[in-house]
Amino acid sequence: MQETRLAVLDGLVDNQALPEIMKKIITRLEEIHPEMCVKIEICDEAFNGNLFRLSLAAADLNVFSEKSASNGSNSPVSWSIPFCGSAGEILGYFHLTYLRPRQPSASELKLINEFACIAGLAVTRIHADTTLRQAATVFESTREGVIITDLEARILTVNRAYTDISGYTETEVRGQNPRLLQSGRQEPLFYQELWASLRENGHWQGEICNRRKNGEIYPQLLSISVVYDSQGEPSHYVGVMTDISQLKQSEAQLEHLVHYDPLTHLPNRRLVQSRLQHAIERAERQGQRVAVLFLDLDRFKNVNDSLGHPAGDELLTTLAQRLSERLREEDTVGRLGGDEFLIVLENITEPEDAAGVAQTLLKLLEKPFSLTTSRAHVTDELLEAGIKCRHEVYIGVSIGISLFPDDGRTVTELVKHADVALYQSKEQGRNTYRFYTPTLTAAANERLALEARLHRALANEEFVLHYQPQFDTKNNALIGCEALVRWQSPEEGMISPLRFIPIAEETGQIVVLGEWVLRTACIQGKRWLDAGLSPLTIAVNLSGRQLQQRDLVQRIALILKETQFPAHYLKLELTESMIMGGGEQAVELLHALKALGPRLSIDDFGTGYSSLAYLKRFPIDELKIDQGFVRDIPGDQNDMEIAATIIAMARNLHLKVIAEGVETQAQLDFLIRQDCYACQGYLFSRPLSATEFARAILKKPH
Repeated sequence: MQETRLAVLDGLVDNQALPEIMKKIITRLEEIHPEMCVKIEICDEAFNGNLFRLSLAAADLNVFSEKSASNGSNSPVSWSIPFCGSAGEILGYFHLTYLRPRQPSASELKLINEFACIAGLAVTRIHADTTLRQAATVFESTREGVIITDLEARILTVNRAYTDISGYTETEVRGQNPRLLQSGRQEPLFYQELWASLRENGHWQGEICNRRKNGEIYPQLLSISVVYDSQGEPSHYVGVMTDISQLKQSEAQLEHLVHYDPLTHLPNRRLVQSRLQHAIERAERQGQRVAVLFLDLDRFKNVNDSLGHPAGDELLTTLAQRLSERLREEDTVGRLGGDEFLIVLENITEPEDAAGVAQTLLKLLEKPFSLTTSRAHVTDELLEAGIKCRHEVYIGVSIGISLFPDDGRTVTELVKHADVALYQSKEQGRNTYRFYTPTLTAAANERLALEARLHRALANEEFVLHYQPQFDTKNNALIGCEALVRWQSPEEGMISPLRFIPIAEETGQIVVLGEWVLRTACIQGKRWLDAGLSPLTIAVNLSGRQLQQRDLVQRIALILKETQFPAHYLKLELTESMIMGGGEQAVELLHALKALGPRLSIDDFGTGYSSLAYLKRFPIDELKIDQGFVRDIPGDQNDMEIAATIIAMARNLHLKVIAEGVETQAQLDFLIRQDCYACQGYLFSRPLSATEFARAILKKPH
C-alpha cells in the first residue's frame, strides 16, 4: 500500500498524466488479487469542459471472460465501488470483476477503499493543477489588465495586459500602491465610496480616469473584487481593468456625426434646434428676447456649377469659420443643409441688436473667398506641374430674422417665420436682411398655394406662349422673336413669369415646362411656315435644369423631328453662368447641340462668370445683353461702358449681339451707335399671343 501511495505521489510530482497514474493503481491492485480484474471510471468535468468518462483496465476483459467460462462460470460478475473527493462529490468508480463469481471480502473492500482514496487524491490534485494552469493562461493572455494586491493594497502581481495598458512593468509596481495610477480627475469622495462598496459588498465596478506611465490620462472600466480564503476570510483584492479609450473615441465620433455637420463641423439642424429650445426656455424665465437669423447664400449654385462642388464645399467651410469667429461664445451658428445656416442670438434686448449682427454678417462677406478650382478648370500641363488654380469669388447672403417672443414662442414658429423673412429679403434684391411680419406669412402661404397649382397647370393646359419680336437695328427688319411662357390661371388670370418661374426652377418642374415651351414654339413656327408667312428665327430659353439632362440633345432632336420645324430657324438661348462653369463638358454639349442645326445664344451675358478662353471655344452665334445693363442707359455711365464693351468684344469674336429690354429711343440710339446687331423690347412691341403676333408683326411690312 505504501509503495502505491509513493508511486502516485511521485507521478504527481513529475506531472504525469492521469491515465498513467491510474494504471499504476490498477496494476498494483491486480498484483495483490490476481483473480480480480479492475477497471476505473473517472467522471470529471475538467476535461474539455464536458462530462468525460475515462475508463482504464489493466487486463483484457475478453480474455478474462474466456477464463471464467472455462471454470464453469457463465459470465464474470462485476461490482462498482465509487470514490469521492474531499467535499463528498463522486469522482469516479472502481469496477471489479472476479474470475469466479463472488462478493468482495471485507479485507478486499478495505483495500479497495484505500486505493480509492489514493485515486481521489490524484484526480483532485490533477484537476486543481489543470484549473491553475487554465487560470494562469487566462491571466497572461487576457486583454484586460489584472492586478492582485494584499489587504494592505500592496501590489503582488500584474499580468502582461496591465503593462501594455499602464506602461508599468511588474517589477516597477510590485509592492507599490495602485494609487500611483491616479489621474487626479476623481475627488476623494469617489475613492471613499469605492472602498465602502468593497467592504460592504465585496465588489465595486465603474469608470475611472487613470494615468499611464507616460503621463497620458485615459478612461478605463475597473472591476475590483475581494478574494476569500478557505475559512471565508478576505485575503486579497483582484482588480480587472479595461482600456476604453477607443470606445470613448468612437462614442465621441458617433455623437459628433449625430449632432454636427460633417463638412463644416457646425451644429446640424437637430442640435441647433435643441439649443434654440433651451435659449427660449432661458429667455422665458429671464424675460429676454432671442433672435433667429436664417441665412441663405445668394447664387451659391452658380459657384458649384462654375467652379465645381469641391470649390463649393471649400466656400462653405471657410464661411462657417468666418461666422464662428465673428459671433459671441453664447451664440450658436449651425448648418441646416446645402447653403442654409441658422444663427441663434441670446440676450437680445432690442430688434436693432439682431439687425446689427445681420449688418456685420453682410460686411463679413464683402471680402472675397479664394477657392481652388476643379480639374475641369486646370490644364493638364498645370496639373502635371503640381499647380492648382485659385479663384476669387464674391458671394452675398440673404438673411431673414424672427424674434422670440414677438414672432413666435416655439422652435418651429421661429424657424418658419425667419425662413419667410428670408424669402422676402431675396425678393427685395438679395444680399440684405428682413424682419418677419405677419404679412410675409400670407405671402409665403400664397407661394405654397401657387406651387401646388403649378403642378396641375401643365396637365390642365393653362400655359400659353407669347412672342416678342426682334429687329435688326440697321434697317428695322424683323429677324426673329423670342418665345416667352405665360400662365393663364383660371383663378387669377395671367400670372407673371417672375412669380412662377423661380418656383418651377426650385421644384424641378422647369424641365417639363421647358420641354413643353420648346415643342410648342416649334409647332407654331411650322404653322407659320406652312401658312406662307415670312420665315423667322424663334428663340427658346433652355433652363439650367434642362442642361443637366444627359439626354438633352436627343430630346431636342426628337422634338425637331416630330414637329418638322427646320432646325436653322430655331435659336437656343443658354444662361451664361450655366455653361461657363461646365468646362469641357459644356464645350461638348454645345457642339452636340450645334450639330443639330440651331443657332446658339448666350442669354443675360455679363451677369455671370465669363471666361474668354472658353467663350472662344464655344460654337455660339450670339451674345444677348442683359436688360439690367440696358435699363439705365443713357443715365448710367457704367452701364453704357459695359454694354459698349460687350458689343466690341463680340465684334472681335465675330459674334452678333442682341440687346433685350429696350424701352426708349435714347437706348436704341446708343445701341445703334455702338453697332449692336439687333434689339427687342417694349419700344418695338410687347410679347404677343401667336394670333396677335401673326397679324400685327408677320403680316406687317418692315
